[in-house]
Amino acid sequence: MEVGFISPRQHALVYIVKILTGTLVSWFGLRAVGIAEPYWAVISVIIVTEPDFSVARANFRARLINTFSGSVIACLALVLLGGTFWAMVAALITAVLVAMLWSGYPSNWRLGPITVVILMSAALQGQGPQQELNLALLRVAEVLAGSAVALLQALVYSRLLAERTP
Repeated sequence: MEVGFISPRQHALVYIVKILTGTLVSWFGLRAVGIAEPYWAVISVIIVTEPDFSVARANFRARLINTFSGSVIACLALVLLGGTFWAMVAALITAVLVAMLWSGYPSNWRLGPITVVILMSAALQGQGPQQELNLALLRVAEVLAGSAVALLQALVYSRLLAERTP
């Protein structure tokens, strides 16, 4: 169905439903366990969501790799350099170098440095190393939870499609 310049893309409704349900599950599920504003979980739902399970799985894998590398770099920077703007810049540069030098790093490599900024910016709000690390790890938990919700939705969706296909 087209109306003038408006032409919905294939799977538009699937994306809408999955992002809506993933957002609701992530938001209210994480709030129920004490995370007040799980924005990064919602962002991860959006990044990982795909109608095709194999693509969603690849997105999930890339999100895990990027989150892990960005988290390790950010936490090392917090411990070694503290929670400052210049520590964030150093960690950001390190994350880009890791992504550029690591053979086979996921094509959406920018998520590693983005993770560094997310974690370090959370740490900039902290009041000491322990609180800074806690805030950073909270962001990681949000990212992983949102990514897992999107992957599970893709699995359920693919199974439902398989049952409907003769």
